[in-house]
Amino acid sequence: MTVKCNTIFKTILSVFMYLVLFIITATGTIYAQNPLTLKEAIDIALKNNNTYKVALLKVEENRYKVRESWGMLWPKLSTDVSYTRQWYEAGFQSQVEGQYNVKIINGEISINPGTFYNTLQSSRNNFIASEHDARRVKADTTVTTLRLYYQILLTKELIAMHEGSLKALEENLRIVTIGYQKGTFSKLDFLRAKVAYNNEKTQLINAKNDYLTVCATFNIHLNREINEALILDESVLKVHDEDLQYLVLEEAKKNEIVGQLIALALKNRPELLQLTYSKTALEYATDATSSVYLWPSFFVSGSYGSSKNISKDGGGGLTPTGDPTIDPILLAMSQGMSDSFAPSGWNDNWMITFGATYKWGGWSPLDSTHAKAKQLESQTNQIDLQLQDFIKSIRLDIQSGFLKLESASNSIYSQQGNVETAEETLKTATIQFRNGIIDNSKFLEANVALIQAKTLYIQALYDYKVSQAELNKATGIDYFIIQ
Repeated sequence: MTVKCNTIFKTILSVFMYLVLFIITATGTIYAQNPLTLKEAIDIALKNNNTYKVALLKVEENRYKVRESWGMLWPKLSTDVSYTRQWYEAGFQSQVEGQYNVKIINGEISINPGTFYNTLQSSRNNFIASEHDARRVKADTTVTTLRLYYQILLTKELIAMHEGSLKALEENLRIVTIGYQKGTFSKLDFLRAKVAYNNEKTQLINAKNDYLTVCATFNIHLNREINEALILDESVLKVHDEDLQYLVLEEAKKNEIVGQLIALALKNRPELLQLTYSKTALEYATDATSSVYLWPSFFVSGSYGSSKNISKDGGGGLTPTGDPTIDPILLAMSQGMSDSFAPSGWNDNWMITFGATYKWGGWSPLDSTHAKAKQLESQTNQIDLQLQDFIKSIRLDIQSGFLKLESASNSIYSQQGNVETAEETLKTATIQFRNGIIDNSKFLEANVALIQAKTLYIQALYDYKVSQAELNKATGIDYFIIQ
């Protein structure tokens, strides 16, 4: 009975272990095959991009500069402990005096209202400017990641296309070779078939090399191992009805959309906002510098402490006694030995001082403050010119970006039809060629036409997806619409 129970127990345990092993294996397989989505790729790129990290650290730096500006209101506090010893002679007498000074707390604050306010506003605007610069780096990294992601997927599509074409040309070469050996095909037909096959083989090799190159670039971009395997989400290549909406819009409606996108860009573009806030920061910095001689500085200082005086009569002088039997040197020594310190008690004391100071000469061209203010004004004017040029470039970016998107949308629509037509043409040409209705050259022409149509379709798809992302970037949208 015991043996039977042990057997049953071992059987149940074995089944359980097999189930656990199966679940683990299946889970691992699913995880391994789980594709890397575009959003995940962008998140990884942002996490590992050093340029973006530097931009975020710059934001943090400017945040502390704002705190530093508030620190101008905080008093300077200190504690002092000192002892002073003084020795001097008056006639035949020596005197030693000592003093202990303990400043329990010293406090001082000096503030120029204009300098404080303008410095604070300047640091705040620099902080906001750095945030928008970080947004710019984020947008650049996002678009770069998106470009590589789609390039990988579409290069993979090109490989599949060339593999299918190579298979068809291989079969064509086999048929022509047999026919050439039997005399039903000419040598020219054989050479044409062989050249077409070899050319397509070369195209396939080039496509595979391009695929490996872009995969390596993508892995490095994401800070992965250069040869790490990639499984990407191919569903992003789907074309939706809204992707072709620009084909049915009237010209007036298109111009309206462009105008709305320009208005959105002028409101949200990170580069524009970064320049705007940097200019404002410089204007406040100029005012902060000028405030040194435009506003008086107010100060308050105070201290609390205690002191203690210690005095000693040295007694070392030679004082005539009038008694010639007494040695004056021994007398001086005995007096010195009898002297002692006479300490006084600790005396508490406190002090407070307040007032104002004003700096003259700030209007002089030779004054350093005046020169610094002029430097800041020059920097402000430089940024103002950059702003004017950038506003012009925004309008051009939106206009050209929309035209690229419209062109790519049209290409997708037209090439979809061309691919369908080319596929049907090749199918017909294949049947006719094998039945001897047409010669080999017509078949090869149909195959080339299909390759061209598919290549142009893939290129149009890539152009559309990238143009969509770049147009979003041009408008200053932080989160990209990813279909």
